[in-house]
Amino acid sequence: AVTVGGAANFGSTVTVVGAAHLQSTVSVGGAAVFASTVTIVGAATFKDDVSVSGNTNLLGTVTIGGAVSLASSLSVGGAVNLLSTATITGAAGFLSTVRVAGATSIEGAAVLKSTVTVIGAAHLQSTVSVGGAATFASTVTVVGAAHLQSTVSVGGAAIFASTVTVVGAATFKDDVSVSGNTNLLGT
Repeated sequence: AVTVGGAANFGSTVTVVGAAHLQSTVSVGGAAVFASTVTIVGAATFKDDVSVSGNTNLLGTVTIGGAVSLASSLSVGGAVNLLSTATITGAAGFLSTVRVAGATSIEGAAVLKSTVTVIGAAHLQSTVSVGGAATFASTVTVVGAAHLQSTVSVGGAAIFASTVTVVGAATFKDDVSVSGNTNLLGT
């Protein structure tokens, strides 16, 4: 065994064949090359950039205090929790169900290529254009005027709670029953 009580300066290479136990701080002024695995039992602090040319396996939680920039793909095998705003500059593809618990604001055009099911009320604050048929399974209430620019076909009874004005000719192809008075103002 060699015991050195003070400073030791070696002017050339030092080769240690067995284990080396350093019981205090080690300061290396130049580059340090480790030809095999390095195991650090306590915390490791790097005060400058760290460059890893191979794969990195982190088996515990990773906490990053600053920004993270990824120059390539990111694959996450488990759940992802984003606790603040997420900004996506390019396209985003969701290959399965998407659940949004809060309000959703879509500021551009939205193209829906399949059925849309709305469980609650739907408030449309501007024009609605329907290129195909529209089927309503229950009552339709129109608060303002309704302009129908083509034929109207009613399969069941039609009830008008107020005056009905027909600007053009009216043709009845079956019996007409009037329960009140009838005023005919023309010939």
